[in-house]
Amino acid sequence: PPRLAGAAMRRRVLLRLRPPARRCLCAALSTAASTTAAAPSAYRLLALLRGCVAPPHLPLGLRIHARAVTSGLLAAADGPAAALQTRLIGMYVLARRFRDAVAVFSSLPRAAAASALPWNWLIRGLTMAGHHRFAVLFYVKMWAHPSAPRPDGHTLPYVVKSCAALGALALGRLVHRTARALGLDRDMYVGSALIKMYADAGLLGGAREVFDGMAERDCVLWNVMMDGYVKGGDVASAVGLFGAMRASRCDPNFATLACFLSVCATEADLLSGLQLHTLAVKYGLEPEVAVANTLVSMYAKCQCLDDAWRLFDLMPRDDLVTWNGMISGCVQNGLVDDALRLFCDMQKSGLQPDSVTLASLLPALTDLNGFKQGKEIHGYIVRNCVHLDVFLVSALVDIYFKCRDVRMAQNVFDATKTIDVVIGSTMISGYVLNGMSEAAVKMFRYLLEVGIKPNAVMVASTLPACACMAAMKLGQELHGYVLKNAYEGRCYVESALMDMYAKCGRLDLSHYIFSKMSAKDEVTWNSMISSFAQNGEPEEALELFRQMSMEGVKYSNVTISSILSACAGLPAIYYGKEIHGIIIKGPIRADVFAESALIDMYGKCGNLELAFRVFEFMPEKNEVTWNSIISAYGAHGLVEESVSLLCRMQEEGFNADHVTFLALISACAHAGQVQEGLRLFKCMTEEYQIAPRVEHLACMVDLYSRAGKLDKAMQFIADMPFKPDAGIWGALLHACRVHRDVELAEIASQELFKLDPHNSGYYVLMSNINAVAGRWDGVSKMRRLMKDKKVQKIPGYSWVDVNNTSHLFVAADNSHPDSEDIYMSLKSLLLELKHEGYGTTVLLIHPCPTS
Repeated sequence: PPRLAGAAMRRRVLLRLRPPARRCLCAALSTAASTTAAAPSAYRLLALLRGCVAPPHLPLGLRIHARAVTSGLLAAADGPAAALQTRLIGMYVLARRFRDAVAVFSSLPRAAAASALPWNWLIRGLTMAGHHRFAVLFYVKMWAHPSAPRPDGHTLPYVVKSCAALGALALGRLVHRTARALGLDRDMYVGSALIKMYADAGLLGGAREVFDGMAERDCVLWNVMMDGYVKGGDVASAVGLFGAMRASRCDPNFATLACFLSVCATEADLLSGLQLHTLAVKYGLEPEVAVANTLVSMYAKCQCLDDAWRLFDLMPRDDLVTWNGMISGCVQNGLVDDALRLFCDMQKSGLQPDSVTLASLLPALTDLNGFKQGKEIHGYIVRNCVHLDVFLVSALVDIYFKCRDVRMAQNVFDATKTIDVVIGSTMISGYVLNGMSEAAVKMFRYLLEVGIKPNAVMVASTLPACACMAAMKLGQELHGYVLKNAYEGRCYVESALMDMYAKCGRLDLSHYIFSKMSAKDEVTWNSMISSFAQNGEPEEALELFRQMSMEGVKYSNVTISSILSACAGLPAIYYGKEIHGIIIKGPIRADVFAESALIDMYGKCGNLELAFRVFEFMPEKNEVTWNSIISAYGAHGLVEESVSLLCRMQEEGFNADHVTFLALISACAHAGQVQEGLRLFKCMTEEYQIAPRVEHLACMVDLYSRAGKLDKAMQFIADMPFKPDAGIWGALLHACRVHRDVELAEIASQELFKLDPHNSGYYVLMSNINAVAGRWDGVSKMRRLMKDKKVQKIPGYSWVDVNNTSHLFVAADNSHPDSEDIYMSLKSLLLELKHEGYGTTVLLIHPCPTS
């Protein structure tokens, strides 16, 4: 039929118009080369060389080169020969055969070398291959050539890129001046390379100067400048430039949106991220892989994982970056099971995890205590030869340290070929986490020896080691390094400095750093409050807490625990009750540690009823909670109640630890129950297999000493597995004062003067023991010792709370504003005492101002 005939005709026409079946380019070019075998010409060979654009085409290029040599075409001095030689250089450069390219270049006649084209081929190829030194060297040789070829807009961009890669900023500036002299500084390609060079060097002013001098700006140029601002930390300028770009009617591309979406992800700025998502939809850029991946990352880091899942379900699953972004998002949001499921699904889809995948997944396994899974991933890395970049090495080191396998962490570090500041910081943090402060400091010094410059994170990681070792000199050196490198404006660095000075006993310096901080976060406030509470300055801790509340800083359970510790240190139960009210009415729900601190505060303030009520009403308890309530009863000498709580603790499935038995033995010492204390000590060592610490041994010495069994206390000290400390000898010395054992007091005091020579309390105590025994020469000896060692007596004080105000009383101090009235009242009390028949030898004390 005619209709069918017409269709057949159309098919025949289409078949004629259809190109022939695509063969391998090398085969096609080889056929073409064979047709020119009879009479090759430079033009024909040049046309064939233009098809040799990749390493697989090298065999054909070699044949063409050989034909040109045997035909004598390269020996001619005409233009086609020069063009052929230049194209041969380009062919070898594209095939990454730089030695052959340089060999052809060296044989160029002077006229051909006077052109910038062969120079551009070599400089471009060397730059793209990462041989930046050779690229710069050829640029210098280009100027030294007898014909002095003039660089053009294709030469300078690659030279600038090589200068930036080498960090040769001075040479880069020289190239910039050359570009200005040649009138190429407004070329978009040259300008783009210059902007990136200045931005990467942190010279945003120089980059902006180049950008503002450009007569014409395309999207790439805007992106380079905005990316420079973002990497330099000047997000506000980047946002302003983005507004100017939109005003200039230059439409953003996928790179623009990906850059700003990454900023939104880093700062968890959901509102801006939503606006950028709208722009991506408007310009049709949402399907772009780079945009979609950054959108997933942005939603995940803004804790909108449902939106991230929706995007992920719409995206093709053939991109590894997409899977990595979703796995990382699940880990960051605590959905570890989902992350592991995605990891398995990715492998089932045929994609193999890379170093980014594994580095994202490993931190989740520490949260699961998944030491076994972490080792399995390590085995996968070894078996599949996964590239160990710095992030993956750091993740492996981190998981081994957090799982307390220090040896394996060290093995991973020792096997690493390239060490940088990231891996070094992870090693230092891991040593600190495992209580190996000396090893952390040694690692810091080793990194300095191998030429690694510490950054702010490394310094902040090393400072806790100085704090644990009380190595104030090293801490001060690090403080000087912080000031020299302008790291002091970072919260985490200043918090580490504050903590270091506080633990080294310099609260004044710690508070000075705190007061000079321009921006304080919750961690900074907590660190300072905790430092005051732990160093015997509870009033300052309370004042700081008030200041924190007035400034509107949100407090956490860490804040509550620290301030309750301060209330317990005063003790000031009325402040503690106010904090209790904040816990009940406040915006946060107290965790088990804050409630345990509340029990401890009520116990130390003498209100066991409220302490037990808080304990009973707690929805969940842990070992810390049980230890707090047992310690509260034990501090009041209520041994039976403490032991009863221990039995109840065991019945509810909690195991007693060294803190539990310390509280129980201490309670026995205060109550004078020696046999019960001995039973608990044996129970701890034999039944619970808990090795006694110095604190337990000091309690046992105190137990014997308070009961008057000083010979057993001395024998217990002699049988200790390690050398007794000042706490143990101090307990014995106090007992000697009570039981008037001067000889034993002499032995204990001599040990104490060696261990803690600047503690005035031991000298005063020994002086009192001598005075009671009538040994006035011993009293004089103590006074001489204190004078020779420049030990000053710290006055003791007592206090009384009146109308929620603490009044401190120190001997021979009449600085209180109501001192005269108090003194008159005390006099009237003395008269009444005398009238009732009491003796008149009464110690008069005068109040000092409220602390």
